Amino acid sequence: MEPLMDLLTPYLPYAAVAGLVFAAVLLLLTLSLRAEVRRLDSRFKRLAGTGDGQELATVLERFRDIKEVKDTVDRMEEKMADILQYLEGTLCRVGMVRFNAFPDTGSDLSFALAVLSKGGDGFILTSLYARDETRIFLKPVKRAKALHRLSEEEEKALEIALGLVTE
Repeated sequence: MEPLMDLLTPYLPYAAVAGLVFAAVLLLLTLSLRAEVRRLDSRFKRLAGTGDGQELATVLERFRDIKEVKDTVDRMEEKMADILQYLEGTLCRVGMVRFNAFPDTGSDLSFALAVLSKGGDGFILTSLYARDETRIFLKPVKRAKALHRLSEEEEKALEIALGLVTE
């Protein structure tokens, strides 16, 4: 179990960063589309105000183009709101403490891993390694508060995940 956790733990922050990058790209796309709507609106106002003999069909075509762009922008804003809401619930805060749970094991093979969302909801996973067995515990965390009593190592992992202390 420990090799699997060691393999996955380094990638948790990258997954959160990838989600934020995706949201940033969508934000830039939305801003670009808004600029296009403003540009088309400005062109229409100039065209309608000049009285240079443009046919009504041409003017109406411009209206249709503007409506299509506005509809696209509206859809993008809805999708971006959904993504931002999803990102609020992702597990993006991680804190880990390795320790020697039993003096006869001779190395820091036990660990406490705190994994939290931006709002402080998540869990603390603790693995206690002994020569003849390994025990794993999972304790829920709500609003940055553990629902069960924590060991010193678990408290430190939670503080690291919350950014209260550095490793």
